[in-house]
Amino acid sequence: MRYHGIVDRDTLHPDRETVMAEAIAHETECTDVTARRAHQFGVVGLSVLGIAFAWIAPEMPTGGILLLAAGVIMGVGRFWAGADIFRQFVWRVAEPRGWVQADLVPEAMATRRVARVIGGLVLGAAAVLAFADETVAATALTGMLVPMMLLDATASICLLCIARVQFRMLQYRITGR
Repeated sequence: MRYHGIVDRDTLHPDRETVMAEAIAHETECTDVTARRAHQFGVVGLSVLGIAFAWIAPEMPTGGILLLAAGVIMGVGRFWAGADIFRQFVWRVAEPRGWVQADLVPEAMATRRVARVIGGLVLGAAAVLAFADETVAATALTGMLVPMMLLDATASICLLCIARVQFRMLQYRITGR
């Protein structure tokens, strides 16, 4: 069942064939939620480590490098899957060895892709601030992004997706289209 583009996960069938058939019927692409969550937890880990190093050793560039790496993985990984080392690890190592199972879920990915680009830019800006020894500002930027990523990774709640749905509902009420 769908409510304004949000998938009610209780109505999805656990077998892969049914999930794929539903995705084809709704013209929605299936995404591997296991790989998405690994990506999100990995970027959160790099971001938290980057901020920690920026506070502990501000004279060393380690914090900025970790934040820049997280931003590149997030932003460039949206356009080139090879740059997303966390998803690649899940797809090439963890799933084939049976450590984790692929969790294919039909999702509208356009908004999540925009969120990845925005997140990559925010982490890139935080890296520049960390390199410039502006640790408070870098922490503020990272502190806005990390809770949103954790919310999406743990509960599959995409705040940008919700904001987009609310905007589209408002637009429909105003224009009727």
